[in-house]
Amino acid sequence: MHVTENSNLDDIERLKKKVERLEGLLSVTRAMSQVHRVSDLLDMIATEAARLMEAKRASIFIVSADGSELASEVALGVSSEGIKLDKLKGIAGHVYKTGETVNIEDAYKDKRFHKSIDRRTGFRTRSILTVPLLGPKGKRIGVFQVLNKREGQFNRDDEELAYAFATQAAVAIMNALEYEHLHREKTRLLKQFRAEFSLDALIGVSHQMEELRSLARKVADSAASVLITGESGTGKDLLAKAIHAESERAEEPFVAINCAALPESLLESELFGIEKGVATGVEERPGKIEAAHKGTLFLDEIGDMPVPMQANLLRVLQEREVERLGSRTPKALDIRVIAASNRDLEALVKEGGFREDLYFRLNVISITIAPLRERRDDIPVLANHFLQRTSSKYSKIWKGFTPRAIKALKSYDWPGNVRELENEVERTCALSAGGTIDLGELSDKLGTGPAADELQAGSLAEAVAGLERRIIEQAIAESEGNKSLAAQKLGLSREGLRKKMKRYKMK
Repeated sequence: MHVTENSNLDDIERLKKKVERLEGLLSVTRAMSQVHRVSDLLDMIATEAARLMEAKRASIFIVSADGSELASEVALGVSSEGIKLDKLKGIAGHVYKTGETVNIEDAYKDKRFHKSIDRRTGFRTRSILTVPLLGPKGKRIGVFQVLNKREGQFNRDDEELAYAFATQAAVAIMNALEYEHLHREKTRLLKQFRAEFSLDALIGVSHQMEELRSLARKVADSAASVLITGESGTGKDLLAKAIHAESERAEEPFVAINCAALPESLLESELFGIEKGVATGVEERPGKIEAAHKGTLFLDEIGDMPVPMQANLLRVLQEREVERLGSRTPKALDIRVIAASNRDLEALVKEGGFREDLYFRLNVISITIAPLRERRDDIPVLANHFLQRTSSKYSKIWKGFTPRAIKALKSYDWPGNVRELENEVERTCALSAGGTIDLGELSDKLGTGPAADELQAGSLAEAVAGLERRIIEQAIAESEGNKSLAAQKLGLSREGLRKKMKRYKMK
């Protein structure tokens, strides 16, 4: 009877201890889920495992990417540099290959034990309990090991606890590894984004582009709204991306919406989102404004936004909160707004086509991109940039443009601006055989007319003479035949103009 009572008390104590250890495991599991740095997580696992398992040491081995060997990622109380397993050998290798739990009372009596590890670390191993680390779908990712129980030997309860601990640890390790991978990928993409869309990546050597980059750099980290104006094809969207890439919001979303590309019925839901059940079959969908939270919202062609929609947008910008269609619960917003338009918004305001209050809300900082015809020095740089970029699409090699071709490119007014120049270069690449692009390979619009005749004259002197003659003719025409006035416009004396006209045999 006395024996039975003692046995019952032992069972109660054992059960009580088991519950305490499981509660400890639950607490550790919660803590592990909050740690995303792999090295910190492994240190935590080793420390908490030794405490829960009442062991002196704990080690974690992770299999290599090719699955050929195990390496100690962390060994509590011992430099992990001292523990390297060659291939899948030893007790850890056996557990990894078989997926079995191995409990050894005396490590030195087991032939699989690497005694050399103790010699390198100075630690005397007695008992070892080793279990596999099982990832998703039972995939083994490594081995978990505790050494030298402080009192007695590792028993069946220890094995169960070690297996449960290893299962939770494996999930946390896999999540941390994935988190670090995603973080590295995000860092790589951010670096790539900043390199591709930085202000320094905006091609151009003209003074207009230098001033543009300088102003954009000053406003990049401001929270103020920016209004970018300029003709179609000047690269307003690229400037908006560059401002975002240079700002403190670069790691957050850059969300663009073309206000002219969507009908009014779709524009509202695209901007503000929609709640589930607003109409039959409609699912919940966040809008572009909401998606840009903490980042930048780029409203391209803002001048084409319908007036009723402008009122809703103004309210969002004033209140810094947005409501989805069909919802009465506003969501707080932290966004930087950049708008762009190729239209004269001031004129639209006067005509009633654009709200004045919204115009002033958007036009806190104004940046105008000059058309390409006003910055002709940028044309050769842009043309060669597009030539190199386009060459990757074709199995041909281009060395560049001849001086005559560059002259023709610079002489053309490019009503479609940079976009038209890019299309011209791609067209030329598609039709040419490679090498150096000459005047004859350009479009007819660049290879015909007075400018082309002068370029084909052959010598620099002839080209300059032809250009000078045209300028004189234009000045005389504008002065309605008044040579004194024409000379004044040209910065010449009347006698100087007469001599030049005589030289060029002009009437």
